[in-house]
Amino acid sequence: MGKTLRVISINFQFQNQEVIQEKTLATERAFFDFDIVVIRPQRFTQPQGDYAVYRELEWLTNRKKIELNRLFAQGGVLVVILDVPYTYHAEVGHGYLPGTIYSVNNYAFLDSNFARHLQAGFGEQISYSDPGEPFVQVLKGSTVGWTAYVDSIPESPFDNFRFFASVGAGTEVAGKMRYDEGHLVLLPNLKRLDEALFLDACAEYRYKRQGSAPPDWLKSVYLPGLSPIESEIAEIDKEISRLRNGRQQAQQCLENRSAYLKLLYEKGKTQLEPIVQRALNELGFGATPGDVIKGTNFEIDGRTTAGSLPGIIEVKGSKNQITLDEFSPFVVKILADHQASNVISKGVLVGNGLCKTMPEGRLGDAMFSPHVLDGAETNSVALINSVELYWLCCTLLEGVTLDLAALREAILGGNGYVDLKRFCGKPPWRKAS
Repeated sequence: MGKTLRVISINFQFQNQEVIQEKTLATERAFFDFDIVVIRPQRFTQPQGDYAVYRELEWLTNRKKIELNRLFAQGGVLVVILDVPYTYHAEVGHGYLPGTIYSVNNYAFLDSNFARHLQAGFGEQISYSDPGEPFVQVLKGSTVGWTAYVDSIPESPFDNFRFFASVGAGTEVAGKMRYDEGHLVLLPNLKRLDEALFLDACAEYRYKRQGSAPPDWLKSVYLPGLSPIESEIAEIDKEISRLRNGRQQAQQCLENRSAYLKLLYEKGKTQLEPIVQRALNELGFGATPGDVIKGTNFEIDGRTTAGSLPGIIEVKGSKNQITLDEFSPFVVKILADHQASNVISKGVLVGNGLCKTMPEGRLGDAMFSPHVLDGAETNSVALINSVELYWLCCTLLEGVTLDLAALREAILGGNGYVDLKRFCGKPPWRKAS
């Protein structure tokens, strides 16, 4: 390494003693005091949900972003070692109303939207498209163990990347771009780094590829053939924008449709509850989001508003059977709601029990314990198997016409386990090959 090349590395270990090394971004060392900054984004270790932690992380990433902009302005190089994108969430409540969600991710030192274009995934195979690229030689001399990849074109100002290493169709792990007077380089995670080759490549980008800033008067100088090329690039940029927007829309459609699969495997409240509400709305229940029973501290997972009588929704998921300990509080909520509103509501419990096992093997009432089945019969609660609810949604998505009014009344009039299979069409379970 040349004597004038100053390097700092964040969360990536170097053997070279001349490299300044820090474990996190929370260093008092200013990035613009260096020629090369290496950052491998780290996961936030603090427990989720603390607004004070969120504010501290946001302040830190914004401060380091300003320092990096100064680094680029003076011709410095930032090397980002791609690792798993990670987001810290905090919620500020407003009484009984839904709270405001605040979030910051571990790539926010570049831009808060950059992480949207990354996916977690690991592997070792890699292919190169530019053998003359200095950092390709670095990767070939090192041992790659990538843990994240770019799966879509980043937004401005990061849309000028020239990628030179990929791990599959449409999945990039290494690229470079000019950023102000400096350079931004993306590299995959590494099990072993050839530090000599790496520092040589950094030196080339820091010094040999650094040019003079074009003067303002250069815009008034004519160069034959330049304008048609610029027009062609502009048209390509429009097509890229159109394709990016189309991909984002298709990705959103994919996520919306894939969400139904959560009925088969999710057990957490934040993931299972919304898709249950959506599935019930597919049946015409007019389900509303969860709220707190007026005058109490009892929280319910939603209500049904269509059918012969109103309903209260409870959602439970477990890798085991749904047990009496999970069922009993629901009965108390139903009674508390009756007392608060003077309206008798039907209890509808949607359970995703035994969620670690294959879905076709847990149809019927087996996901509910015998005590829950008895308790539901006694207390006039309808038990819905989420696997059968998924099957029912698949039937509707196939375009099969169902008597939804009869289906709703079967649920609202049922006590204990309600068999939905009789309303379903062709089973969606794939045969093992």
